[in-house]
Amino acid sequence: MIKGFNHVGIAAKDLERTLEFFVKTCGAREIWRSRFEDEKFETVLVAIGEARFELLGSLEPGSIIDKFIRTRGEGIHHVSIEVDEFDRVIDHFRAEGMRLMGGTETKDFKAVFIHPQSMSGVLTEIIEPKGGWGT
Repeated sequence: MIKGFNHVGIAAKDLERTLEFFVKTCGAREIWRSRFEDEKFETVLVAIGEARFELLGSLEPGSIIDKFIRTRGEGIHHVSIEVDEFDRVIDHFRAEGMRLMGGTETKDFKAVFIHPQSMSGVLTEIIEPKGGWGT
């Protein structure tokens, strides 16, 4: 079921500048990068020791990340919890009345978000990595 913490998502106005900071200042290593053209954002997963951060940058005005930054500013966007038996976990959360949103499945992972209203104000991603994603 729930395996533990996976990463913290950080919304960044300038993704490359933020990535450079994490690499040069914190010694982070880039472990995964992808563009989500439909949602108009790009993401880079970095690791600092055992800690992982997903840096999120908008590809154009009006994207979900752009709207987030305009409303709340740069900073923590979400926390991510890793699970196995993804469908079973999601069914359980639904049965508990949690509000789920934004599900996606890629070759690398399955994910869905729990609305902040269901998680004490914190946008929470539930993720099940596939293969060696994020290692």
